Amino acid sequence: MTMKTALITGASGGIGLEFVKIFAQKQVNLILVARNEIRLQEIANDLSKNGIDAKFFAKDLSKIENAIEIYNDIKKKNIVIDYVINNAGFGINNEYTDISWEKELEMFNLNMLTLSYFTKVFAKDMKQRGYGRILNVGSTGSFQPGPYMAGYCATKAFILNLSEAVNYELKGTGVSVTTLCPGVTNTSFSDVAGSNNNLLVKMTRGANPAGVARYGFKIMMKGKYSGIPGFMNKLMVFFQSVFEQEINHNNSGKTFASIAS
Repeated sequence: MTMKTALITGASGGIGLEFVKIFAQKQVNLILVARNEIRLQEIANDLSKNGIDAKFFAKDLSKIENAIEIYNDIKKKNIVIDYVINNAGFGINNEYTDISWEKELEMFNLNMLTLSYFTKVFAKDMKQRGYGRILNVGSTGSFQPGPYMAGYCATKAFILNLSEAVNYELKGTGVSVTTLCPGVTNTSFSDVAGSNNNLLVKMTRGANPAGVARYGFKIMMKGKYSGIPGFMNKLMVFFQSVFEQEINHNNSGKTFASIAS
């Protein structure tokens, strides 16, 4: 029996690394993508000891040409991708007008353009074969505007809307696109985003990335269009209208905490 193959972006840590562990346990070969070449090599070496064929690309996916290069290389080597986890992404916590355009553009490119490209090209290949699963990592911030993380939440709303629409188009093909929408998770996200002082981050006990990944894998394999791990996250999204009203009352202060992973 031919082993299946999964491609995972942002595979060097956090939720992405937990997905790596899940697929490895299920004897699925892996293609890992992240910027940290040393870390990727370490992970690949560990996987190979357990009989997993693990290849990696140490590439910056905020540059779309790198995503195109990865796809073309995979096609050239006749590697069939059965699962795609579009996990790579980051956020920036600050007033929108104070964030440099260069950094904002890097985030937009990574969170939206590369994810959109991988979704398009791999879904097309999967559709031709009649099977495949794609999971795009959104956020509870996908469901509402997020002051002081305005651009980030906008990218996550884009991910949710794109994924749900494409999933609908793929009905009956054997291919599905699922959006995983976690809340605050114990990864390096807050350090990178500079959101450790965010009220919600301070008040919320972050989720275990392993649990988030297990939940994401489960809903992806079932072909669900989206899912929010954790009761409190579901509750906060349900009451999103309350938070939207809060925006209007607090638009001059910095007490509003965006619900972002």
